[in-house]
Amino acid sequence: MQSFILIISLLLNPYIGNKVAHDFHISRCEINYETTSGDVQISAHIFIDDLEDAIKSTNKKQVNIGTSKEIADCDLMIESYIKNKLKISSGNKQLSYSILGKEVTADKLAVWCHFEVLGVKNIKSLHVTNTILTEIYNDQKNIVDFTVDNKKKGFTIFNTTTFTNKFEW
Repeated sequence: MQSFILIISLLLNPYIGNKVAHDFHISRCEINYETTSGDVQISAHIFIDDLEDAIKSTNKKQVNIGTSKEIADCDLMIESYIKNKLKISSGNKQLSYSILGKEVTADKLAVWCHFEVLGVKNIKSLHVTNTILTEIYNDQKNIVDFTVDNKKKGFTIFNTTTFTNKFEW
């Protein structure tokens, strides 16, 4: 009987390996435009289990972000996924950004992914399309904080039906 109770409690436990079940699906993206350099810094905060599921659904590989089993091309797969789901343009020009790196949060539940676009000078607006994880979760929310020279200029919550916005300054 004790074995049965132990098995049931393990199956019902929200902790599965290092993953934690969560009832909400949210990401946060911070975009900052530096007018002097023309650089755009992008930082995306995403739950690791959700990002791994999204990457696995497209690449058929388990990336094991932030673990000893992390695959060698994990950063490239993250970059490819984010570039496909987070589009940033100015005027009619799509901006191309590169991954700088990633940081797993202290609780090991999420990851900050850092990207940069260099030398996009003299612009007055950015158009952002954010569909991160919307192909997996119909309740996904993607928060975008937009700043210019580290001064807040806009805030948007994207979802599966509203996923584009133009930030002007």
